[in-house]
Amino acid sequence: MRRFAALALAAALAACSSAPDKNRSLTEKEYYDAAQKSLRYGNFETAGKHLEALESHYPVGAYTEQAQLELIFARLKHMDYPGAQSAADRFIRLHPQHAKLDYAYYLKGLAGFESGRDSFLTFFNQNEAHRDQSNGRKAFDQFRELLARFPDSPYAADARQRMVSLRNQFAEAEMHSARYYLKRGAWVSALNRARWVIENYPQTPQTPEALAMTAYCQQQLGMTDLAANNLALLKLNHPDYVDEKGRPRIDLGPQNEKRSWLNMATWGLVGSKNADNDFPASPPVPPVSAPQP
Repeated sequence: MRRFAALALAAALAACSSAPDKNRSLTEKEYYDAAQKSLRYGNFETAGKHLEALESHYPVGAYTEQAQLELIFARLKHMDYPGAQSAADRFIRLHPQHAKLDYAYYLKGLAGFESGRDSFLTFFNQNEAHRDQSNGRKAFDQFRELLARFPDSPYAADARQRMVSLRNQFAEAEMHSARYYLKRGAWVSALNRARWVIENYPQTPQTPEALAMTAYCQQQLGMTDLAANNLALLKLNHPDYVDEKGRPRIDLGPQNEKRSWLNMATWGLVGSKNADNDFPASPPVPPVSAPQP
């Protein structure tokens, strides 16, 4: 008897989370309830199909607007980030005065934020700031629009936190390029990148390294007065980035001509390399967990 009851319960749950039957129409509430059950059981793809079917059969109904809003969330959780952003744009366009419009803006920004992340890179402890930042910049602008329109939204605090995380990520992306130029002796290009971080991303974890690199590149270019001024600022504000001889501490990295063939073949994991003047790069930006709606 207990076994029969367990089988019946399993069958009921499976029916609740199954995709809608195209040959049979449900009532508006039945579609909505089926979507809610799929959401609760984490079947976000099926939930999205139920919500889409609800709107298709009942374009003007008691649950239609809520279904359109929850479709954004369902697609986001299903990792269909372009679909989530498209659904958010549609909701914003159709319901510009909706009471939960701020939630739609927040989900849109969250979809952009997540689309710029790669779980594969995270698994291998790779810094996502060293990839293309176009999705992150779009997410930053979307969160900024949320804060501009709804500064008192309950989602504003999380949006600000994510913007800080993205800003640090943008600064690290610039410094990653700056290090590339620095290691190849392209002093002007490295200097421009470092100065961009100082001017556009102040008070980020990358600022001390950017200031040290600025002073070092200016020394190499013979810009002695500017180098001395920046070195003085470095000593005053970030003494850890000045070595015992009073020089800016920067990471020149392993130079190819001073690396063993084994070191180059294993991307620096094995074999000898030049570690002179080595200074650790800025830490990667920590991920921000997404709150439940």
